[in-house]
Amino acid sequence: MPFHDITNLPLGICDPQSALNTELSVGDRLQITELLHRVYLCEDSRDYAALKKILTENYINEHPLFGKHESASSFIEWLKNTPAGFDGIRHHCLNSVTRKIGEDTAESVSYLLVTQLFPAASRNESPTEEIDSVLPRIIGHGVVVDTWISRDAQWYLQHRVYQQMSINSTFLPDSKKREDVAKTP
Repeated sequence: MPFHDITNLPLGICDPQSALNTELSVGDRLQITELLHRVYLCEDSRDYAALKKILTENYINEHPLFGKHESASSFIEWLKNTPAGFDGIRHHCLNSVTRKIGEDTAESVSYLLVTQLFPAASRNESPTEEIDSVLPRIIGHGVVVDTWISRDAQWYLQHRVYQQMSINSTFLPDSKKREDVAKTP
């Protein structure tokens, strides 16, 4: 596993000046933060209709383990067909910050913590004393960079990139894959 002594973040994202109201209104920040959290809730609850309302039609999702999807429809179809990545699992958004990066464009950076709470038949797991003894467990963590666009006073998620991911070896035994997902694109 490669070392990640320092978290790599977009240049300037920690600058307190980007938190000023003159950069992005409190209302815009609140809306983006709400939507950011709702994306994970939609994925975990399989609320595809609500998720589609948050994403732009040309939404791009880049995940080092699950690949790249270049439309909202493609991504949602993939979600529907990939229960093993979501059954019994919850995704938690942490330390999210947002800044303006252009006219009607914003960027969010957050940490993602993924926990497994229950066994899942889609991963060939069954409720046993062995798996119950390790649940709940953290199965992954990463950095997520999102690009948002505003249209008619509504924010939409246009692009998401997962990076610097660490995945529990009991969940992903392949050490080469774990090393690959730990890289920063």
